[in-house]
Amino acid sequence: MLSQLLPGPETARPALQPLIGSEAVVDLLDTLRRRPVQELRLALPRRPYEPRVREQAALLSTELVRRGARVRVLHLEDLSRDPAYADDARRIAASGAWTRAVPHLPVWMAVADRDFAIVPSDPGQEDARGTLMRGRVLVSAYRELFDQVWARAAPSGGAAHGHDGLDEREREALVLLAEGLTDEGISRRTGLSVRTIRRTVAGVMTRMGAQSRFQAGVEAARRRWI
Repeated sequence: MLSQLLPGPETARPALQPLIGSEAVVDLLDTLRRRPVQELRLALPRRPYEPRVREQAALLSTELVRRGARVRVLHLEDLSRDPAYADDARRIAASGAWTRAVPHLPVWMAVADRDFAIVPSDPGQEDARGTLMRGRVLVSAYRELFDQVWARAAPSGGAAHGHDGLDEREREALVLLAEGLTDEGISRRTGLSVRTIRRTVAGVMTRMGAQSRFQAGVEAARRRWI
């Protein structure tokens, strides 16, 4: 069963499994909604996946955000050509996920945490709509690809501030700060210069009255800013 390859200690060894038909992708995304996922990366081009796959991805994003997971979504800049695609992108953005827009997306992917991904299928398997991938070594390449595209992409809707007064740059810096990344590490993940990161972190620390980076992370979590 596909559910046996979902995140969990019983599936520590690397694994690959073709997903035959779009229904298999839909079912797997639906099952993933009920798993304890902490972080999700979604890249959503228009094709080759059917609208119902994107719809299920939108439901997954909404549910994970509701549970406090960190969700980042890449979508195409031009939403005018496909109203259904535009609705999915807006629904995901409205859920509270972080979204960025790009002119082109290289691949479709859904990457959960560090060791689970749904990625494009092998071109030689014509009946497969995707591949289920398990294992940190296998998944790391797709995580890196997503992060590279994310760093170059523009935030959807600009740098608008949320109810907590943080813009996207500040919130993302806080999340990575709480993960223990250095300024240099945050710079690599976001594509921003180290100088910009230091200025951003210093500004948020001053706003919270934090005396250290650790205190800033604790205070941001207490305020539910991250």
